[in-house]
Amino acid sequence: MKKTKRGYYKKSLVMGWDQSGKLIRKYFYGKTQQDVNRQLSEAIQAKEWGMIPSDKKATFGPLAFSWLNEFKPLISEKTRVRYEGIIKNQLEPLHKMKLKELKPMHLQAIINRMARDGYAQKSMNHVKQTASQIMELALENDIVFRNVFAKVRVPHVDANTREPITPEQRNLIITTWKGHRMGVPALLMLYCGLRRGEMLALTWNDIDFKTQVVHVNKAVEYPRNLQASIKKPKTKAGTRDIPIPDAIMTALKEYRTQSTSLYFCPSVQTGGLMSNQAYKEAWKSYMHYLNIQAGGSDKVRIKNEDGKYSYRPAVTAMKSFTAHQLRHSYATMLYDAGVDVKTAQRYLGHADINVTMKVYTHLSDRTLKESTAKMNEHVSDEIRSAKLLIK
Repeated sequence: MKKTKRGYYKKSLVMGWDQSGKLIRKYFYGKTQQDVNRQLSEAIQAKEWGMIPSDKKATFGPLAFSWLNEFKPLISEKTRVRYEGIIKNQLEPLHKMKLKELKPMHLQAIINRMARDGYAQKSMNHVKQTASQIMELALENDIVFRNVFAKVRVPHVDANTREPITPEQRNLIITTWKGHRMGVPALLMLYCGLRRGEMLALTWNDIDFKTQVVHVNKAVEYPRNLQASIKKPKTKAGTRDIPIPDAIMTALKEYRTQSTSLYFCPSVQTGGLMSNQAYKEAWKSYMHYLNIQAGGSDKVRIKNEDGKYSYRPAVTAMKSFTAHQLRHSYATMLYDAGVDVKTAQRYLGHADINVTMKVYTHLSDRTLKESTAKMNEHVSDEIRSAKLLIK
């Protein structure tokens, strides 16, 4: 309790944090200490009940960070980081605007700019949902009369199709698995459809060599790119048993005899979980290795006849691919092998069968185009062989 120069008593209450992490305080004034304490007690009680005192001058930024820090206590660290990034980056133009002055066009302008910059529809949906939830909090606490962001439209954007790896890339993985420590992990992701985080969390106890099944029941996550931690699958569908093809059992058994760690793909330094940076370096090294095996080369320094040096440029014989492309290749193999969509859903760990259907529909469209091309080629060959002239 402090007393101002004008004779009023003053106290403050921490209401949240702004975008820089600085505490936001609300001040209470009164002619007596009892009056100030009464106002403070009411504000504390309202805060504990999940209410925010109405303020005509309240701006979007402080409310956004208060919403995240005070009203989202049970979200995962990964989700918290996503919300925080959206508030700090995409929603930054709204921070200093008064809540009562916000209009749908303010968020629509942000969404439209994201669309022009090539953002995915999913990213734009996340921004709208975040802004709308923040305004819903303002609505519930009588700061605004309606959620002006609820009906903002997100433009439809066709999702980029993830392509499977090429037959040449698949052949390199199969024939060079002994040459690099990521060779067998790549084989398992390719022929069991594991996500990167699932593969990194895998222990040797999760691989049943007798029944040839891999038990998926956890995954690695990297909150804020910090030390790796184990999490349970987001949905029940993520916990699943996947059959291991006979063809890669030899590689798995040999790889097992060389391992001294509990983990299937451990850190070289510690034998424990790989850090995010360690995984990135290992995958980059693996892509470099495969490129060399495909006939590529590094940048080479050459001494010329005049004694000066020049450089022979690097040769890329194989385009790099991601771990997720191996998973997409697995889905492609399931489709080509005639595995029904429900079984594919179970093996892939999709909670929503529509996700599996999208993959299968895309592959069906691809097969149709290939069949049409083959038909055209067959007809053309037939006409040429018959020496017919088509005018």
